[in-house]
Amino acid sequence: MSDGRHDVVIIGAGTAGTSCALECFDIQLDTVVFETDERPGGQLGEIDHSVRNVATGSFRNGSALRDSLEESAAILGDRLHLSHPVTRADLGERWIEVDGARIRGRTLVLATGTRAQQLPAAEDGAFGGDVTYHLEARPARFVGRDVVVIGGGDSATLDALELAREGSRVSLVHRSEALTARHDIVEQVRHEPRIEDLPGWQLDALDGGDRLEAVTIVRPTDGQRRRLAAGGLVVKIARVPRTDLFRDQVGLDRAGAIVVDGEMRTSRDGVFAAGDVVAGSYARVASALGQGAVAARSVLRYVQGRM
Repeated sequence: MSDGRHDVVIIGAGTAGTSCALECFDIQLDTVVFETDERPGGQLGEIDHSVRNVATGSFRNGSALRDSLEESAAILGDRLHLSHPVTRADLGERWIEVDGARIRGRTLVLATGTRAQQLPAAEDGAFGGDVTYHLEARPARFVGRDVVVIGGGDSATLDALELAREGSRVSLVHRSEALTARHDIVEQVRHEPRIEDLPGWQLDALDGGDRLEAVTIVRPTDGQRRRLAAGGLVVKIARVPRTDLFRDQVGLDRAGAIVVDGEMRTSRDGVFAAGDVVAGSYARVASALGQGAVAARSVLRYVQGRM
């Protein structure tokens, strides 16, 4: 691992980071990438369903797409450093620290993605597996049982619809005053009699022995509490941007995501960002691929003194 100065140092080899690295490599920039995991692909391995909205092909699931991305990334050779977490970063001076070595870049690209969060009252797998954050992995478990779904976005509402169609009565609990899912999904929820929409509520506690028996929810606006009989709890809440390394060094939005302009420039000179870690990003593989390529173009222009 060279501790010299590179044209671009990329943090994260998920979809956006790998896309940026491949483009930078193709346009002959001196590129290095550092990834915490032992494989590139980020959260692709967490996608249990088929991926059909990437124009280059249809994939059985996220793992299959990850295999394809890994095959493409092989061309990077020793420029791609897997199982090498970044422990420190100075965006003003444009260096990162990995394994005690300081790696400098003329530019930095932050592609650290997001991480899942868990509710303190709902540990994944609790009550013999009646609490889950991944319904896709065990859909048959909850067939016909009363289920509480936490969340109001696309994933939560789609899970609620799937459960209802399999005969479950579903309580859809979310903190917002209105569902944030796509309008077509919201319309389906409204016309599904087995789903009760509970806006403005949040999870408070779980009750049961070996198996889940009930869920208590609370409405923060007035402190009202409600107990819901439940044989299952499915949690689908927003992921959290991985920006702990960069706090107070770059402009972030209220959710902690990195603010960029149309060229993927951050508030720091010579520092760019791409993928799910970006504020307002569209959580789709195709979007991450595109942002990675745009970031690479901006890096090239910056290195050439045209930005």
